[in-house]
Amino acid sequence: MASCTCSSSLLLVNPPPSTSRHHAIRRNLRMSLNNNDSKLNPSSLLNSVTKLLWGQSLPPGLLVATVRTAWNSTWHLMMSQLAPSDSSGGYSRPASKFRFSSTTPSQGSSLHLYVGLACPWAHRTLIVRALKGLEDAVPVSVASPGLDGSWEFKRAGGPDTNTIAPSLDRANGCNTLKEVYRLRRGGYDGRSTVPMLWDKGSKDVVCNESYDIIHLFNSELNSVAQNPGLDLSPPQLKKQIEEWYQIIYPNVNNGVYRCGFAQSQEAYDRAVNDLFSTLDKLEDHLANSRYLCGDTLTLVDICLFTTLIRFDLAYNVLFKCTKKKLCEYTNLHAYMRDIYQIPKVAATCNFTEIMDGYYKILFPLNPGSIRPAMPSTSEHESLCRPHGRESLSSATLAFVK
Repeated sequence: MASCTCSSSLLLVNPPPSTSRHHAIRRNLRMSLNNNDSKLNPSSLLNSVTKLLWGQSLPPGLLVATVRTAWNSTWHLMMSQLAPSDSSGGYSRPASKFRFSSTTPSQGSSLHLYVGLACPWAHRTLIVRALKGLEDAVPVSVASPGLDGSWEFKRAGGPDTNTIAPSLDRANGCNTLKEVYRLRRGGYDGRSTVPMLWDKGSKDVVCNESYDIIHLFNSELNSVAQNPGLDLSPPQLKKQIEEWYQIIYPNVNNGVYRCGFAQSQEAYDRAVNDLFSTLDKLEDHLANSRYLCGDTLTLVDICLFTTLIRFDLAYNVLFKCTKKKLCEYTNLHAYMRDIYQIPKVAATCNFTEIMDGYYKILFPLNPGSIRPAMPSTSEHESLCRPHGRESLSSATLAFVK
């Protein structure tokens, strides 16, 4: 009877290579090692050794099982450092260490913003800084993720002058963000995260919580802003803004990370259901509302945008947010394009840095560090297509061009 079987004897035992092939491979290995004109290639050496051990056959089942167990254990160890989890395997985001106090920090040339372009939380601060016209009042240093996941300052400028790019540390001349944090009074050895607002006068961290920073930029620095008339959190909408934020933060902003960093099937299932049920709710709401709070662009729209702009680029693939692509949501995708086309917003979106920051740095999720092709719907030309959402708005937005 014809069948496909997999017995333990077939899995655990591989026939030895023939004597002639054995000698041939040994001879080739000696020639490779003795060749003074070529550098020893670890990959080639490994390939030769594996051919010596089991020829063209698949690796023995015992080896596969051993490697699988070792990788699974190593993966859980790395994930525990990258993404702390609760008892169910669900991602538990660490709280920001430095929160904004009720005292307004120094203004003018004393403040300096540290960001990373891949980070959606840092992206919020860049957008509000740009819309409020705080580029001169609050200079920025752009860090890049290092191979170990830490933030480094290693490049000055970039090829695309129309988009913000990685830079050196323009405030303290440090090589890494960790070094900057350690400059504060009393030092610091905790998580060195972006965004981070630094006070050059007092040599201290003002805040590293993105939601606090965008509120600060919106309302506390109008005396040095070029667009002080823009209010992204008007008093009459504050309650709505907070209500929406309590929906989008756990289920969308952090929701994509709960999917990608889940360490159990149950945690992933819970996160992905929360994410897409919320996206469905947003899709329905935006069918009749230009922005989340009606005709007015607010801080909560900026918070949602920085996740949406990364969705098809990274989260759909790398974080396994696969039920739908964002481009399959008619209203959400048009809403995202609407915000992208607001003057100054597109310049804060560096798609190459975003994709590199996810696919080339998050080793536990993408060990080969291969970056996929950019989705055509995420290219600048596609994002500049007419969105048609003006018909939903009775107000004319006033932004500095």
